[in-house]
Amino acid sequence: MSGSKRTWQNQLEWMVRLCGASVVKEPSSFTLSQGTQPIVVVQPDAWTEGGGFHVIGQMCEAPVVTREWVLDSVALYQCQELDTYLIPQVPSCC
Repeated sequence: MSGSKRTWQNQLEWMVRLCGASVVKEPSSFTLSQGTQPIVVVQPDAWTEGGGFHVIGQMCEAPVVTREWVLDSVALYQCQELDTYLIPQVPSCC
């Protein structure tokens, strides 16, 4: 990952933590506590593994949204509805 992409990721993670959320980088570490809602935040145009971000949402059974959801939620001081930011999931096969 290039330096500027890593810096951007660090800043996004910092904003998420400031809002009281947790950052999980490995899907296998993704656990739910009562009263929490899992959300996967991705930047599709920076994804290098051929659209594999769809699989993460399926593995975690969580909605997958663009990073703009985080930015807009922070900018507006209120958690935004997910619908506008959802990335359509590819249905799992058979």
